[in-house]
Amino acid sequence: MDQFEFVIALTEHRYLGMVFQPFLIEKQERFYAVERLVKPHDLSGTDYNFKPYEKELVHLIEKYSDEVLTKKFSRAASVSAFFATLKKGYFEKQVTPFIEKCMMQVCSVLMLSPVRLFRKQAKYSNLYDEDEIAVPPLFARPEFEFERTASATRYKLRIFLEENEITLSARTIQVVTNDPCLLLYRNQLVAFEKLNAKKLLPFFEKDFVTVPNTIEDKYYSGFVLNTVRDYHVKARGFKILDAETGKKAVLSLENNLQYQPCLVLTFEYGDEKFVPGSGRRIAVSLKKEKDTFVYSKTTRDFDWEKEVLQCIHQTGLKEDNGSYTINGVSLLEPQNALYFFVNWLNNKRPELEKQGIRVQQQHLEKKYFTGTQQLELKTQTKGDWFDVYAVVKFGQFSIPFIQLKKYILNDIREFELPNGEVAVLPEEWFARYKGLLPFGKQQGEHIKFEKHHFTLLQNSIQEVDKEVKQKYQKLVNADMEQPVLPTNLKATLRSYQEEGFNWMYGLYKNGLGGCLADDMGLGKTLQTLTLLLKLKRMKQGIVVQDPFDSKGQHNLFTSASKTESVVQPASLIVVPTSLVHNWSNEIKKFTPALKIYQHVGTQRKKAEQLDKITPYYDIVITTYGTVRNDIDLMRATEFFYLILDESQSIKNSTSKTYKAVMDLKARYKLVITGTPIENSLSDLWSQMNFLNPGMLGNLSFFKRAFITPIEKHANEEQMDKLQLMIRPFVLRRKKDEVAKDLPPLMEEIRICPMAGDQQKLYEQEKSVIRNTILSAIEKEGVKKSQFVVLQGLTKLRQLANHPTLAEATGDARSGKFDEIFRMLRNLVAEKHKVLVFSSFVTHLELLEKRIAEEQWKYSKLTGQTTKREKVISRFQEEEDNRIFLISLKAGGVGLNLTEADYVFIIDPWWNPAAENQAINRAHRIGQNKHVFVYRFITENSIEEKIQKLKERKSSLADKFINSNNPFEQITQEEIVELFK
Repeated sequence: MDQFEFVIALTEHRYLGMVFQPFLIEKQERFYAVERLVKPHDLSGTDYNFKPYEKELVHLIEKYSDEVLTKKFSRAASVSAFFATLKKGYFEKQVTPFIEKCMMQVCSVLMLSPVRLFRKQAKYSNLYDEDEIAVPPLFARPEFEFERTASATRYKLRIFLEENEITLSARTIQVVTNDPCLLLYRNQLVAFEKLNAKKLLPFFEKDFVTVPNTIEDKYYSGFVLNTVRDYHVKARGFKILDAETGKKAVLSLENNLQYQPCLVLTFEYGDEKFVPGSGRRIAVSLKKEKDTFVYSKTTRDFDWEKEVLQCIHQTGLKEDNGSYTINGVSLLEPQNALYFFVNWLNNKRPELEKQGIRVQQQHLEKKYFTGTQQLELKTQTKGDWFDVYAVVKFGQFSIPFIQLKKYILNDIREFELPNGEVAVLPEEWFARYKGLLPFGKQQGEHIKFEKHHFTLLQNSIQEVDKEVKQKYQKLVNADMEQPVLPTNLKATLRSYQEEGFNWMYGLYKNGLGGCLADDMGLGKTLQTLTLLLKLKRMKQGIVVQDPFDSKGQHNLFTSASKTESVVQPASLIVVPTSLVHNWSNEIKKFTPALKIYQHVGTQRKKAEQLDKITPYYDIVITTYGTVRNDIDLMRATEFFYLILDESQSIKNSTSKTYKAVMDLKARYKLVITGTPIENSLSDLWSQMNFLNPGMLGNLSFFKRAFITPIEKHANEEQMDKLQLMIRPFVLRRKKDEVAKDLPPLMEEIRICPMAGDQQKLYEQEKSVIRNTILSAIEKEGVKKSQFVVLQGLTKLRQLANHPTLAEATGDARSGKFDEIFRMLRNLVAEKHKVLVFSSFVTHLELLEKRIAEEQWKYSKLTGQTTKREKVISRFQEEEDNRIFLISLKAGGVGLNLTEADYVFIIDPWWNPAAENQAINRAHRIGQNKHVFVYRFITENSIEEKIQKLKERKSSLADKFINSNNPFEQITQEEIVELFK
């Protein structure tokens, strides 16, 4: 259809007046024949290739089609009924402004596009070149001229199109729309940015409008003031001045209408204030001085305001209903939200003031300190102690940190300063120091900590003495070491194995012991042998650092300059008896350059000879039993590395084995195990104490500080603290992280906020359920109340999934459902395949209905499905079949669905085993794609609480596995917590 042209015609509508309409026309010899009126359905139903701006014009004009107007502005059954019953007043106030707004949008596109505009008589179907109307690309400019005399004020209005003045005359001008104004003038469509056509009408018949001075006070404070503000004005007989005022941006901390804290930004120009987003470009004030009127115009500097807004947005503030807030603050209680804002200003105020943004407070109950607050920490080492000197600076005030100890330990956020202002202690200080301060011993204005708290202190200390800082930097950057692999290694290391070697080498450089705790089968032996091969002694003696003090104890603070020249002795590897042969074979296979001696069995040489033969061997292999038996003789020999394989063998710190290996001397230590924790955290203490004696304190301290809080009370804070202390010394990679047989499996929990009235419905139902359950428990106890509790939990789960599952109204919404469907839409568009698992068939049916509406191809498998194999093969084989809805019970086993690379678990619950079975439908042998698993959890719901409970229950070395019956594990307190 290249012979057709897309045009817009200005034509007369029988009810609406002059309107734009889109047409396709075909050029004839002397005229253009109208082929058709273009409607939105024609955009894809014709051979004509519509351009983007042509499609935009069609959609804009469709907004005021008869059908759309009828639907938008009435309940009439037909278009004719709509227009027949349309009242003139309603039409002028409601319908006309809407149409004129749409027509102005059409004009704006015509001003910038090559689409031609014609004038078309409604009864004729042909167009002629002389019917074309030009559309200038610029808005017309109105200019008002006022002249005030002793008796009257008169004004005239002049219109300029570029530099040419338009003669205002009813004969030459036709009004197309009133507000904003569109005019037809000499075959041109003239557009105004904001002028109302009513202001033009008086000048169609006369040159001036005269106003008597008897009403000039009202006239000048109203019409003239608004005109000065909105248009270009020339004045005689009164003054218009540009106000010379300074400008400043003010960010004010105050409460909004809901009495919630927020930040309000204003731009102040002298006495004039503007808020961001306001359309006012100019503010005008009026004063009467010596019988004349004086207008002061304040013009906004939008470029400056834009720079301020960019600075505000760069700080992380988000606009919220005219004020500014910070992500996440809406989830806090009002008082905590206020503290959050105060601390934010503490941190950001220098940055804001540097950009010229002033900070102030309005209408708050207290005067909060919003200046900079800084905690300065310095530490020195004295023997086995850290001396920590800490001062907090609140602006001009310096407060010893020890004065804040009781505030931090008792969760008191407000601290009154000497000038009466209230400083808000940052949450970070509570998180960082609350668990630390109980371990410190006050001494004057400083605090002392034992040496084994070093890794616990590192996040809190900003400044340490030079020697300690150097030691610590070497430790934290140990895994950054990238030594060259030994050239005579007879193996190719995988990337994670090379990372393990680098990590062990970094610890060696720092004179520290480490625990290699990779899963079984990941090559721990090979990584260890690579390290020993790298460190194989040369024929001559080498210089090695002595990391021991005079008592033979490992000293973290030994000076780097204290070294001695010795011949590097052999390394001792202690293994279970069954592994001696394996180690020997691995050495011969991968590191044949290492000379080995097996100190095992009845044929072993006398232990007293070990110190004589170790210089001639690189490795001595022995067993735990041999060490126990020969300890009286072996303790006299010093080894280079002491390595314990299957180091859980020393988990019992009271055993002879543990005591024996602790008696052995070695410059460096390493333990290897796939299970550093088998039964209790005491297992970990034994191995870490062997590696770095005293690092975790003595066993009684460790039990008190960590074992009891973590194992008996699931204290996450203490768990985090322990992880911080051991992290530099333990390297653990699980098989599913590195195994090449399966593709990477990535899992994510997607938290979905509730939508619409879902939260209200949920809270109402939760309140009823909670009262019912508490009553049942009080009467019957937890076990006999299982049915009531399960019934309540199920009802809340249904509401969290979708209110209609719990028989709510049919128009109820679900935030989770919306998020699931949004992600499904993206996956279908990107041609992925997804498995959707649910334990509620009704939930799947709800999704199914929506999927069917979208006309997407899908499969479904539930307990009612009879032809399972056919359903499965259809999903696997049909490329456009991209969604498989599966009930958890029906699809947990017996499925191989490797075509899918996404798994949705849309209502996670207690037992992870069922979920893992579902995941394994896609993540199994034969899969060649990355598999992504999403668990959908509804925010502030029973699902979220269960998720947190699961995480807390499964904290100890993956030992805890949730059962199918959660009531075997759950307590009454936890049930009450679920329904809070």
